[in-house]
Amino acid sequence: MTNVSIVERYDRDAEDYERYWAPVLDTSARGLLDRVPSSLASVRGPSFRIADVGTGSGVLALEALRRWPDASITGVDPSVGMLAMAARRAAAAGFAVDHPRLRWLEGDAAEMPIPDASVDLVISSFVLQLVSDRAAALREMHRILRPGGVLATITWLESGDPFPPSTAFDEAVMDLGIPEPGDEDDEDRAGDFTSSRGAANEFRAVGFWRVSARQETLSYAWDADSYLEYKRRYDEAWLFELLEGTPHAERLATLARGRFAALPPDAFIWRTPVVSVVARRPG
Repeated sequence: MTNVSIVERYDRDAEDYERYWAPVLDTSARGLLDRVPSSLASVRGPSFRIADVGTGSGVLALEALRRWPDASITGVDPSVGMLAMAARRAAAAGFAVDHPRLRWLEGDAAEMPIPDASVDLVISSFVLQLVSDRAAALREMHRILRPGGVLATITWLESGDPFPPSTAFDEAVMDLGIPEPGDEDDEDRAGDFTSSRGAANEFRAVGFWRVSARQETLSYAWDADSYLEYKRRYDEAWLFELLEGTPHAERLATLARGRFAALPPDAFIWRTPVVSVVARRPG
């Protein structure tokens, strides 16, 4: 089922997501397509059909269309704000609004408006941690795949390693003595996978076979200024909005800059584990 609070957040923050968060995911998302068996597109030819589940701003769908220009690609997302962003990204990349092989559909990962056994390849990046029922989403991906079709997905692995700039920012908040509200995130979500083996087992449990789960590392480089901008405009935007109109907003930024200055430049390179999974529907 669609998690309404998550969808509302992505509707509201679509432009900021595209500016501040999509670049963080970009390289790992595009790299997922390298794991798709090269024979898949050649076997299907011009009837090759792809569904990008949780397409977001369309990065993966558009990359797939570049790689396989004869394919027909459907980007599915429950957020109309993100679908609008995907359409804008497609237009900026030179793909016509009425491109015959590209369409955007509003739909939930666990209930997609796509017929049974009609897709050769399902792709999905950084989505399976957000769904409320991951098994239901995986069963739905299994349903729309043709027998022998492939699912390729990438998402987060749990990591207990702190990111020094994030810790420094939190300490700046404490330095300022701001009484923060309790955890505002009441979103019901499946969460990150705990291990690549555990991820593979979840795919097998819903009927996938030839499952290959591989741990990888997502790497993204900020600097002190760009990280503060990211925190201010996206990750902690709610906090700065709370402080808007008070001296605390600029004071927090000043304290954060001071703590960032104590960190070495390479501390702003985020390296975190992710898992990519490739599996087939039997047949």
